[in-house]
Amino acid sequence: MQISIIGTNGFLSKAIAEFFLQQDSELHMYGRQKPNHACTSFTYINLLDEKPDYGKLCLSDIIIYTVGAGIQSNLKESAQLIYILNVTIPVEICNSLKEHNYNSIFVSFGSVFEMGNTQEERFFDEMDILASLAPAPGDYTISKRMLSRFIFGYKKDFKHWHFIIPTIYGETENPARLIPYTINAIKENQALSFTNGSQTRQYLYVNEIPFIIQRAFENHLPDGIYNIEGNETLTVREIVEMIHHTFDLPLPGDCFGKLVRTDTGMKYLALNGHKLRSLIHIEPSIKIEDQIKKY
Repeated sequence: MQISIIGTNGFLSKAIAEFFLQQDSELHMYGRQKPNHACTSFTYINLLDEKPDYGKLCLSDIIIYTVGAGIQSNLKESAQLIYILNVTIPVEICNSLKEHNYNSIFVSFGSVFEMGNTQEERFFDEMDILASLAPAPGDYTISKRMLSRFIFGYKKDFKHWHFIIPTIYGETENPARLIPYTINAIKENQALSFTNGSQTRQYLYVNEIPFIIQRAFENHLPDGIYNIEGNETLTVREIVEMIHHTFDLPLPGDCFGKLVRTDTGMKYLALNGHKLRSLIHIEPSIKIEDQIKKY
């Protein structure tokens, strides 16, 4: 199987690439940095200035777009960059694949954050995500909504799987994110600072995503938008408590309520993945507690 991944060395990109390498797939990588893993070929491309070689790209059985901006607020990426990478370029790729008569599979990703500042406490299905009118906390949410709604409506002859994903985690994730931040602070004996810890998020181990893509391929998943439901739905406080319990440490009593973040208005973000489960007959099963010591 020939796999092309647009975007190198990102958290999700690397997990997908390493999985398909283990399947002996032909792996072609496109990006601004040479991948820090093996691949069949690497093509340097700056998507802000250049277009992919669609003649080569269209030979792929699966093309996967993993480029994005705005999810990590600490990176301070501009609004312009967020909309270009999250909307303009993937839309251009979709339209160019149509023009080049691509006839296989294109994969892109949406986010549960597209729900916005909702107060509802339930698992949201695909139409909930697409139809949400809840206030958006920032450009990332708006840009991801724009892409998902384009994908829902545009016409093409190839399959496009657009997977809406929850909060992904894993031992190679950005150190500023919740789990590695907490573990590193404990290791360095540094004071911890969190919001009030009441926000609820659904969690998915990053290495489960490529396995789901493979199962979708094996089961001839139809074109469409699909939620990937995470295995666990927990509050920030519950995650922090779990980490301390894993290392047999008491939870500091003064670590919550110290921070204000833009995503605190999104009280409950969780996906209903029944649609995808019913078609590929698999669901994520890896638990956070079993992965913590890998960090």
